[in-house]
Amino acid sequence: MRLFFKIPLALAVLALFRASPSGAIQSDSVVLRFGGDCLLAEHFERAMGEDIHRGFKNLELLRTADIAMVNLECPVTTRGNRIPKPFNFRMNPLFLQSLTEAGIDVVNIANNHIYDYDSTGLFDTIRYLDSVKLNHVGAGRDRDEAHRPVVLRAGGKRFGFLGYYGGGEAPPAGATQPGVARREIAAIASDIMSLRLRDSTDYIVVNLHWGVEKATIPERAQVEFAHQVIDAGADVIIGHHPHVLQGIERYRSGIVAYSLGNLLFGGNSRSSYTTALLEVRVLEDSLSYQLLPLRVDNWSVRSLGGIEGTELTRSVEQLSIPHVPYSKGDKSR
Repeated sequence: MRLFFKIPLALAVLALFRASPSGAIQSDSVVLRFGGDCLLAEHFERAMGEDIHRGFKNLELLRTADIAMVNLECPVTTRGNRIPKPFNFRMNPLFLQSLTEAGIDVVNIANNHIYDYDSTGLFDTIRYLDSVKLNHVGAGRDRDEAHRPVVLRAGGKRFGFLGYYGGGEAPPAGATQPGVARREIAAIASDIMSLRLRDSTDYIVVNLHWGVEKATIPERAQVEFAHQVIDAGADVIIGHHPHVLQGIERYRSGIVAYSLGNLLFGGNSRSSYTTALLEVRVLEDSLSYQLLPLRVDNWSVRSLGGIEGTELTRSVEQLSIPHVPYSKGDKSR
C-alpha cells in the first residue's frame, strides 16, 4: 500500500520553493521531470536551419531524469492537408533527434494542433515517433490507440502516462476514427482503473491540454476537474496550453501543475524568455515536487539560477496560494 504525506497547500508551497534548484538526484529516489509546450517548428525552425542540437544542448535536466516528458504541440510531418483555422503548425522530422538528444522519454500529443494537417499528419506523427522509439500518449488512429497508456519502469516502480484534450480543434477518436482522447472524467477514470488493475501501475501521470491562453490562474471548472481526476486515482496532473506558468497545487495525495507554460515554442517569434520544469520525486513511497527554473536565450534553453531564478519561483509561489479563479465559467478548450 502506498503512503503519502497529506500536506496542506500552504505548507506544500513552502516546501516547493525551499527545495534546491540544482537538479541533483538522490540515488535512492526516482525523478520525473516535465516540461510544457514544445513546438520545434515555424520561427524555431527558421532560426535553427538544420542545427538540430542547439535547442537543448545546454540543458541536462531532462537527460538526467529517470523519466522526462513534454507536450509535443504539433504533428511531425511534411505532408497532409492544412485544416482551416487561424494557426497551423507542423514539425520537420529532422528535429525528432533534438527531442531524443534532450533526453525526452514520453510526449503528449493530445492537443489542439495535432490535427493541423488532418489524419495524414497524425498518422505520420505516430509513425515517426515510433521509428525513434519516442513514447506518446493522447491521440491515435482509433479510440483504443488514443487511450492507450505508456507504462515505464524506473527504480523498481511502474509509472503510467495518459493524455487528454477537450476537443474543438482536433476530433475525438472513435471506434474506427482517428483523433484525440477526449478530456472526459468517465473515460479518464476508466483508463486510470485499467492502469491500476491491468498494468499494476504504482503511479499515474495524467496530461491535460486545457485552459485559457495567457491566463495565469486556472478557471474554477479546471480546479474542480483536476480534483475529480485525483479522486479517480491519478497521482500527478500535468497541464499545458496557456503558454504561461500557472500555480501548483497539492490536493490530497496528488500534485497538480495547472500549466507549465512553454518549453521551446516556435509558434511565435519570442526567442528569449523564462520558464520552468516540474520535478516530481518518488522516495520511500512518497511524492515530493519542486520547480526548476529555466531560461531560453535565442531558442537555447538552460537552467536558471540567481536572482532571476528566485524571482520566477516566487512568482509561481504567489500563483500557488489559494485564490478565487478569475472566472466561474468554463472557457477551457
